[in-house]
Amino acid sequence: MMFDPGELNFIGPEIAVFVFALLVLVHDVMFKQRNATISMGVSLMGLATAAVLNLLNMQAVDVPREAFAGAMAVDGFGFFLNFIVLLAAAGALLISHDFLRRIDVDVPEFNPLVLFVAFGMMLMGSANDLILLFISLEVMSLGVYVLCGINRGELASAEAALKYFVMGAFASGFLLMGIAFVYGGIGSTRISAVAQWFAIEGNGIAGNPLIGVGVALLLVGFGFKVAAAPFHMWTPDVYQGAPTPVTAFMATGVKAAAFAALSRVLLVALLGQNLEFHTALWLIAAGTILMGNIGALVQDDLKRMLAYSSIGHAGYLLMALVGAPAAGLADNPRLGGILFYLLAYTVMTVGAFAVLSFFTRDGVEDTRISRLGGLADRHPAVALALSICLLSLAGVPPTMGFVGKFYLFAAAIEGGAIGIAVVGAIGGAIGIYYYLRPIVVMYMHPEPADRVELAMNPAALGVLGVATVAVLVFGLVPGSLIEVAQDSLLSLAAWGGV
Repeated sequence: MMFDPGELNFIGPEIAVFVFALLVLVHDVMFKQRNATISMGVSLMGLATAAVLNLLNMQAVDVPREAFAGAMAVDGFGFFLNFIVLLAAAGALLISHDFLRRIDVDVPEFNPLVLFVAFGMMLMGSANDLILLFISLEVMSLGVYVLCGINRGELASAEAALKYFVMGAFASGFLLMGIAFVYGGIGSTRISAVAQWFAIEGNGIAGNPLIGVGVALLLVGFGFKVAAAPFHMWTPDVYQGAPTPVTAFMATGVKAAAFAALSRVLLVALLGQNLEFHTALWLIAAGTILMGNIGALVQDDLKRMLAYSSIGHAGYLLMALVGAPAAGLADNPRLGGILFYLLAYTVMTVGAFAVLSFFTRDGVEDTRISRLGGLADRHPAVALALSICLLSLAGVPPTMGFVGKFYLFAAAIEGGAIGIAVVGAIGGAIGIYYYLRPIVVMYMHPEPADRVELAMNPAALGVLGVATVAVLVFGLVPGSLIEVAQDSLLSLAAWGGV
């Protein structure tokens, strides 16, 4: 198939992010006395440009279509993910402003790296070919490895980078082997072609063991990337050791991109085709929910607690996918809650990490929960905003997190997955307890004797304020956003699958 220059419009947002990343990189290299504010401003301008182009594409494309010889899917699902990624990247950049200086990290590559990682994430969400998916995942991962270890003077940061690199290399190996087996069994790496093969081949995996092995390896690789049990053990150490803005970006953007890619593969090609995969997904979802929430119970560090809770949230998203095969995309519009919840999780998590970025002591992060003592007396607005974000993460009404979690449970129940919904309810009850712990400390515990005044900066405060307002507004009036999320997810039905 010949290249159509008109298709470049479909990757306009990705091109914008990539070009602005190069501009920031050139600026920081050419000017020795670089201005960090200008660098961040240009980076944010690139994200804003990409958001505008993405909105124009979303309005222009009525019917999902393939582009670039079928390697890329142009649909609402990819467009919606782009907004989530751009939001996560903007949050990370704003939180990092002044934070990196406070921990004695002066590196010009931080901003362009965030943009390059966002570029890879955006391609992941639209990949219709397993090869493109793998390449974009590696673009994302390589940048995140560097970001994790960007605080060169801190041993914990170097340890986080090394652990993430080793585990990421294993995940990439599993994914690549899975792709090879799928290609060997079908003769194509296109996701929509895999769906067509299952639709034509009556025996499914039973008729071609190569496909079974390949899909199993793909699930293992994706399990590492979304921090699903039993492939989640790297998450707490990496999240705790990485600088707070990087952790915020990993917990939101990386998880959203990886889960979007997994959702596309599962919903388009696999779920509804084979009962064995449905059972495996049920077990993975249940284990992820329980291990994440139980692990968070015993944490004394807020960053580490949020790391374990992110594992639990991955389980809730998997729970919704368990209900997909029985009802199908068209008959279970609640599945749109997957995209809504990814957006909600991004907003409330970025807000929580914005507060964590204030806790630095002598150039070192100190995010122990005990540090929150007396915060409600010293900074009542910050304490209230953090409480709202944590309650939203717990799924307490009337917050955005509650609405998202409601739709995830509804998707599972309407799909007949009552058992996993019960497991999710147990995990949610556990989550309420550990999310209330920091709130109790803020409002009922005295401030520590060796307290340090919060190092607040306007950019991070702005992120916290916007996140708090969004959590409440879209918790009270989520209708229009839910409709967009549902329509975006339903666009996957054009490619076949469930």
